[in-house]
Amino acid sequence: MDGLRVLLLVAGVIILLINFFINSGNIIKIVTYCFQTNSIANYWDLIFKSCFSGRAIISSIIGLVLAIIIFIIITPIVLIRGALGTKKTAALLDEGLIFQYQDLNLENDKLVFKTNINNELGIQVPNVNASGKLRVDAIIAISEITKECEAKGLKCEYKVMHKLPLESKTEALIPLFLTVDNQEIPTYFMYTPTHVQQYNKIRNKLYAAGYKKTIYFSTIQF
Repeated sequence: MDGLRVLLLVAGVIILLINFFINSGNIIKIVTYCFQTNSIANYWDLIFKSCFSGRAIISSIIGLVLAIIIFIIITPIVLIRGALGTKKTAALLDEGLIFQYQDLNLENDKLVFKTNINNELGIQVPNVNASGKLRVDAIIAISEITKECEAKGLKCEYKVMHKLPLESKTEALIPLFLTVDNQEIPTYFMYTPTHVQQYNKIRNKLYAAGYKKTIYFSTIQF
């Protein structure tokens, strides 16, 4: 009888450990996601989807206890990281190191981008209509630039959302980075007065870093 009790006890401990490690693995993935997004908004939704089951009551109880403990631990960490991240992003935006783009509906406005590309590269790029959506406008601009370069026998390459190291260990995120016959030229799209202010700031930093030319496509005259 005592032997049976020991076996049952051992079996119970093994079941608890198995459930503990299974739930721990799921919760670690959820915690990692929370740290990556700097948000706990989806924590409990993900917990209930991955750690709870009507058929596994013991496992669900263990998962709930672990989830509560982990939630108490990570909440202040995530909130602090989020606050610091917001301040850092605001500083990067203010310096023009990153631009924020929201989809705008400009198709009906029939706006044409104002650009200095013809002066900077000595090519005649046709007018590019502004849709207000960066990914669309960038694709059209790249297509027109590439065609004009090929017509003049110029080698043209490009990178999108290119991270460019600058002075003082800073880094700029360039929406479109052109390389034309070994000339590296940061290229920006501007839709708002804020974009223009950011461009004026980052242009000075780029010049100091050795990028004497910058290209813009802007819906705003400046």
